[in-house]
Amino acid sequence: MTTVRAASVLPRLDRLSPRQQMAMDCARCSRRLGMDGRVWGEVRHRGRPFLLWVCAPQCAPHRAAPFAPGAP
Repeated sequence: MTTVRAASVLPRLDRLSPRQQMAMDCARCSRRLGMDGRVWGEVRHRGRPFLLWVCAPQCAPHRAAPFAPGAP
């Protein structure tokens, strides 16, 4: 598996929706992952590693609105 490790490319974990954090949705475009997910890279939050998953190398970044905690 090839992963991107540059911290400047990967989003902060607290800016992703819970579904993106749990690898249910793509970390870049917010589409449902299904069986086509690939590891994008690893981020650390409070000292713990988390893997971010994407649906494909060509998916459009930030297609959906950003996650806002407490939003209806």
